[in-house]
Amino acid sequence: MKRMSKTLCIMLTAVISTTLFTACGSKENEIRIGVATGTTFGEKAKEYSKITEIKSYKDDNLNLQELANGRIDGVITDKLVGLNAIKQSNFKGLKPVGDLIYEETIAVAIRQDDDTLRQAINEKISEIISDGTYAKLSNKYFAKNILDGIDYKKTLPTDTPAKDDSLARVKKAGKITFALSGGYPPFNYFSSDDKLTGFDVEIGEEVAKRLGVKYVPVTTDWSGILEGLRSGRYDAILGSMAVTPERLKAVDFTDPYYYSGAQFFVSKDSKIKSIDELK
Repeated sequence: MKRMSKTLCIMLTAVISTTLFTACGSKENEIRIGVATGTTFGEKAKEYSKITEIKSYKDDNLNLQELANGRIDGVITDKLVGLNAIKQSNFKGLKPVGDLIYEETIAVAIRQDDDTLRQAINEKISEIISDGTYAKLSNKYFAKNILDGIDYKKTLPTDTPAKDDSLARVKKAGKITFALSGGYPPFNYFSSDDKLTGFDVEIGEEVAKRLGVKYVPVTTDWSGILEGLRSGRYDAILGSMAVTPERLKAVDFTDPYYYSGAQFFVSKDSKIKSIDELK
């Protein structure tokens, strides 16, 4: 009798385990994707039906580390950010797959109605590009001019001269405060000696110098960075923010200072060849 009870128990356990396994689904069929909190990548990931979980991390260093450790199956991030991480040897086991998911236009975010400041920054960005400073900085971080071959377009091609006091406010303060996350290499990050550096930082320093004011960076969480701008915590966001229709409802943008795009990264032994396989 005891032996029969034991046999029944084993059989019931097996049936229950099989039922639970079938109901929950095999882990082999789960596709977990990492994105940085507050970016456009998370919304895009929702369009792929085979992605079963979208995990948000504070920054792409954590994203890529999770991928390298096998805790997620892929990462959607900026192409230049991902390639730089691989180049720096931290993530040699990772690779980009497929074409760009979509392109992004990157510009400086400004409070709505701060038009004289926006136009002044536009002027300085144009100077930085035309006098060769931009090419020099771009080669420093990317070994090429990332504007080469780009169809450059102004954000507001028919802009008319403004008369508000936003530029005068910055001039009077003697400084311009630019927000950024501080965790987005090679664009903005802290070096081994705890110094804030990166492409965004050096572009911001150039803009400030040409405006005749001090460059003051403000590092903040990306998830609340737009609200910080709108509430007046800083003058602008110069931290690799993409221009999107949704963001244009809340803030204005200067002319672009670079273009990039969303790229899908996986481990080198992944069977996924393109994110299109996950539709």
